Amino acid sequence: MITEKPTWIRHDGLQIFSIDIQPGGLRFATGGGDQKVRIWNMKSIGKDLETDNPQRLLATVRDHFGSVNCVRWAHHGRFLASGSDDQMILIHERKAGSATVEFGSGEPPDIENWKVVMTLRGHTADVVDLNWSPDDLMLASGSLDNTIHIWNMTNGICTAVLRGHSSLVKGVTWDPIGSFMATQSDDKSVIIWNTSDWSMAHRTEGHWSKTVGSTFFRRLHWSPCGHFITTTHGFQKPRHSAPVLERGEWTATFDFLGHNAPVIVVKFNHSMFRKFASNNHESAKAGHTGWTNGKGGTAKELQPYNVIAIGSQDRTITVWTTASARPLFVAKHFFSQSVVDLSWSPDGYTLFACSLDGTVATFHYEVKELGHRLTDDELDEIKRSRYGDARGGRQTNYADSGHQLMLETVSTKPKKATTPGNQVPPPVSQAPAPQKTPEPQNEGEKDGAGLGPGANEPKPVRVSSPVKQKEYRRPDGRKRIIPEAVGVPSNQEASNNNNNNNNLTISTNRSFLALDQRMAGEPIKELRAGPTARACISDGLIIEKAPGGDDGTVNVENKGSGPSTSSGPTVPTSLIIEIKEKEDCGPSEVRSLEAKPVDKPANDIVAIGSGKFNSSKETQISCKKGLQFLWSDRISCKVTALAGNKNFWAVSCEDGSLQVYTECGRRMLPAMMVGSGAIFIDCDETWRLLLVTIRGAIFMWDLFTKSCLLHDTLASLLSSQDPPKHSGTVKVISAKISMSGWPLIQLVNRDAFLYNPGMKCWMRIADNSFPASKYAMSLDFSSAKSGELARLQADVGRYDCRRNFWNRPAVDEVVQTRAHLEAQLASALALESPKEYVQCLLSYVRFLTREADDLRLREVCESLLGPTFGAVADPKNSQWDPSVLGMQKHVLLKETVFPAMASNRKVQRLLSEFMNALSEYELSENENQNVTNNVDEMDVAPPS
Repeated sequence: MITEKPTWIRHDGLQIFSIDIQPGGLRFATGGGDQKVRIWNMKSIGKDLETDNPQRLLATVRDHFGSVNCVRWAHHGRFLASGSDDQMILIHERKAGSATVEFGSGEPPDIENWKVVMTLRGHTADVVDLNWSPDDLMLASGSLDNTIHIWNMTNGICTAVLRGHSSLVKGVTWDPIGSFMATQSDDKSVIIWNTSDWSMAHRTEGHWSKTVGSTFFRRLHWSPCGHFITTTHGFQKPRHSAPVLERGEWTATFDFLGHNAPVIVVKFNHSMFRKFASNNHESAKAGHTGWTNGKGGTAKELQPYNVIAIGSQDRTITVWTTASARPLFVAKHFFSQSVVDLSWSPDGYTLFACSLDGTVATFHYEVKELGHRLTDDELDEIKRSRYGDARGGRQTNYADSGHQLMLETVSTKPKKATTPGNQVPPPVSQAPAPQKTPEPQNEGEKDGAGLGPGANEPKPVRVSSPVKQKEYRRPDGRKRIIPEAVGVPSNQEASNNNNNNNNLTISTNRSFLALDQRMAGEPIKELRAGPTARACISDGLIIEKAPGGDDGTVNVENKGSGPSTSSGPTVPTSLIIEIKEKEDCGPSEVRSLEAKPVDKPANDIVAIGSGKFNSSKETQISCKKGLQFLWSDRISCKVTALAGNKNFWAVSCEDGSLQVYTECGRRMLPAMMVGSGAIFIDCDETWRLLLVTIRGAIFMWDLFTKSCLLHDTLASLLSSQDPPKHSGTVKVISAKISMSGWPLIQLVNRDAFLYNPGMKCWMRIADNSFPASKYAMSLDFSSAKSGELARLQADVGRYDCRRNFWNRPAVDEVVQTRAHLEAQLASALALESPKEYVQCLLSYVRFLTREADDLRLREVCESLLGPTFGAVADPKNSQWDPSVLGMQKHVLLKETVFPAMASNRKVQRLLSEFMNALSEYELSENENQNVTNNVDEMDVAPPS
């Protein structure tokens, strides 16, 4: 061992409260009573300054207005955090360019330019300890205001304030696995916090009840294996001690004894060690997770152990290895006042210590003294053997039970349908776990290069995409890919164009509808494989931007082959619908209905009595089954739309009349007058008929019971256009009966609306309100089995790609993704689509699980679990339905929600709670069923 006490490390003769070595091993920082943070060159340690004269002091940061109590480097080495008596936390980063010097200080200019990039305000008293999370995304700070603040380091916002202590908080430490955080206070307690929701996991007291006096700090620390916490300021008569808490039980299993004054700081080595070098990684698996205490059996020499340094108010430093019951090293007479902070070098063989006397001491150990250091892979293997894959930082936690591991196995199995559209969505973006990477030796490189998270990680192999991707830059400078609608066959896209180019415009000056249509010279024909069919003369409308318009409005232009007139559209030669139905025995048959105008001279007028009848608008209606003629009829008006199924045929005319025929051609009802000609008409497989008129009225009838189910207008959809309008026109491209049995309207901007008879209003079930959602383009456009909601969302995606809606200001992607999934889940329920409801529910639960959103997860589970036992038999709670869309809620909870929640151990306590509740439900139901069966089997004796 080599010791050194460099006298050139000083803070103007005042106390040094904190010291920390940069993970890259090139610098170390100190904070002192002179209100400054000083950054030193590690190369100066152990050098003969007369022969080798490296630059010792690299920078001095003078932005605090009180004593600097703590300095801590982030794990990636880029940022340095400092806490002070001025109640502030400053985040420092090295910048390019030359440094400055304080006027009149008499100090030489700084060699490196370190600037404050973030200021964290929120504490109301001195900040005395800091600790970074394993992934460097969060920072914990302890203060004399009795609170712990949790800071989000991506935006500098305080995300939580922990108030469990009743006295000064003087120590914080983060679990290396990322599941917990521990704090120690002058109230003689240690609290373990859950990092998932910042609830109190456990409060440990009693081990410090006999302590006397006070110390500047109580800097506890977590072992690198994650299984033990060594605390400070303990007392076991007659000596002061450092109690050790074991993970899970959170009780003191033993103490480090020997100091004559309270322990102020403890610091585990970053790595673990082994007595002899071994290339067998299985030895790390076989050994205990780092705490042997001399009990190793035959494999003792290969078992890994921890190394810990302890600093005390008795001015002494002790270094222990957990493979021995006695300290490895005791350093006395190095300091004249208390030891307040310790720091290990990245290689694990050098220890730095600072004291209130304003000096720093270094201790360099050899391999034969500490042992052979385990590699990072071996340390990860030890963590995996106990906690699973622990490389994800805060995203991984300890498995509390075997049920958790079983559900994790189930959740990792691939499923055919996991998201709307049968396609696995991209995961929510998360910052990668930063790795401890050394700073590049070339100081002339661009600032920050090689210091960021994952700088030395191998780059992923790029896979060529079959679709040429287009890039654009968001306002914040980040690149984004413009999504492309892929996988749509050309014939399908052509069909979509033919079916979706219908337009309806509502004129608001008289609340009437004006119709612009394009008519082709050949018959408009539609063939469906299902039992219904419809056809409208408005098929083929083309929507184009008005030439020369600067207001961005969209008009409907006549693109017909012949000249258009303002008086009305050109009449097509005929309208034909065909229904293809499969017979019980034999091949399928096609039934068709054709409406063909009768060719007569325009001046062919027949006088009837005192009036005149214009027969030039007559239309011949004929029905065929294959080549067999079934029946015919003649209507004295132009036909605008047809619809039909196996029960009836519907014919709409431009004079506002609607004629309904039976399958055999008998007129079921007198002509129904709806005020104007129909522009959209549709029917389901039974007796429901939907009709939308040119003037915007919408009707739905049940022809079997001869009753009206709906009579409304589309005026309420005026404000849903792009751009929004409260006057003008509304343009509709589709109107049909949805799977729920109620009208579904789709506007030209692809917003879709479903009528809810219970709420008596229109509900928007598809729109482009979530462009930043991770699920916005995760639908399978080409899948023929996609549900109704998936097809609507696909139309929105294709439309947005053409309109380039993705160039929008930066938004919170997590918030939009969650809102989008909630909207999709509610829309699937409104459409009564069971498969899509399950897919949306699974995607929503997986997203909430990744985000560890306990509040919303609990709400979802409670809605599927139902009322409590006492409320089950209460008739007042009969409004809770145990099924949804024909599926049992308990089955959904057990087979869909629970496996999805098992993917993140941070929500395993919530998962266990509802698994136990569901088990109690099932047990209670089985008992009730057994009682019922026993009563049914009882023999009742007849009366004598």
